[in-house]
Amino acid sequence: MNPDIFLGDFERTDHTDALHAMLGRALIMATRFDSLCKAAAIQLELKTEASKSGDEDDRTSLLCAIAEKYRTLNSSIKALQLPKEASVLLFDANSARNAVAHDLAKGLTGCLDIKVDEAYLIREISELMFDLAYGDIVISKTISLLNGDPWPRADVISSYVERVIHWVVEK
Repeated sequence: MNPDIFLGDFERTDHTDALHAMLGRALIMATRFDSLCKAAAIQLELKTEASKSGDEDDRTSLLCAIAEKYRTLNSSIKALQLPKEASVLLFDANSARNAVAHDLAKGLTGCLDIKVDEAYLIREISELMFDLAYGDIVISKTISLLNGDPWPRADVISSYVERVIHWVVEK
């Protein structure tokens, strides 16, 4: 007799696949937010430190050292030193990212048709995407400012949160 330690439910249905797809799109948004925050923190420090380094080997060492400093999302957000209102949105998005990356899919293995309250799952994912989308707006604007890039029109920004939520939870 084999111990019951491995995943045993490999049944897939269209409905279960749709729910798993939602989880995957949520993870895409969480990963995007995480990588944008880290990239912004690294870019900000590079702008300050790059002029101090000499040759290409120095710059490579500097880049490696800076990238190592910002291995966690929390340290990246703190390094940006944004105004309080923006930082609050980023830290809320950080919490949402952590929930998506570490907690959202717990227990959601195999065929979900009878294992999950779909309405509750959609509501939970929507709330997490709300925070992630606002964080995404803040970090995207920060990167645009760092790059000197133009910022999208207000109507694009105002509909962004709804578009993200719809994309993630719509089957």
